[in-house]
Amino acid sequence: MVYPAHMLPVLEGIIARRVLLNYRADPAVVQNLLPRPLQVEQRNGHAIVGICLIRLESLRPRGVPSAMGMSSENMAHRVAIRYPTTSGMEPGVFIWRRDTDQRLMELLGGRALPGVHAKADFKVEEDERRLQMRVTTNNGEADVALRVGYSEGWKPTTSFSTFAEASAFFQQGDCGFSCSLRGDKLEGMQLRTLQWSLQPLGVESVESAYYSNEARFPAGSIEFDCGLVMRGVPHQWHELRDVPEMASA
Repeated sequence: MVYPAHMLPVLEGIIARRVLLNYRADPAVVQNLLPRPLQVEQRNGHAIVGICLIRLESLRPRGVPSAMGMSSENMAHRVAIRYPTTSGMEPGVFIWRRDTDQRLMELLGGRALPGVHAKADFKVEEDERRLQMRVTTNNGEADVALRVGYSEGWKPTTSFSTFAEASAFFQQGDCGFSCSLRGDKLEGMQLRTLQWSLQPLGVESVESAYYSNEARFPAGSIEFDCGLVMRGVPHQWHELRDVPEMASA
């Protein structure tokens, strides 16, 4: 185990909207995309990868008035994993890349706080029933377009037969890891939701440049599974003090 250098204060705010677009993928393909010693978490024989699109509001150090907080649209491409701890393997997520519309997050990410962020453009149309979003990233490498509906019931999928199964699976992935700015070590953050309020999401269409790249995910190795959403949830970000040491290649 190693001790990170950021010493970040606890951050708090509101998750105005958090959309989870989830895919099932070939575990062997995904394992090859992970740094050691992280291991793929399997669900019914599949790896669960996805896109987290999250709007944060009033984000600020704990104790600072909410009026002084920052708002941002953010995106993470991630996968459910298991990582080693002193008490055994634990569930978490690994983030391949992060994108944000907030210049400050881009500047601080990987430097003053864990998590390297690239700058992206977010175009959002939203009301109480529907959300349409298009995210444009550097060189188009992780562009995303989606149309979803909020007022939808749960439909069983290959990975999750019930909504309760899906909710429990994603609730356990609160510790997230990613590579440092230099790519030579892992950094970690824990997302603590002060209430857990997840709902099914009706996905009408979704396009993902990252997951449709066959150099990364060969044809037939990945398929869309389900969508989920949470809205209006108070939360905190805690830097993880102990993270797995990245094994050399």
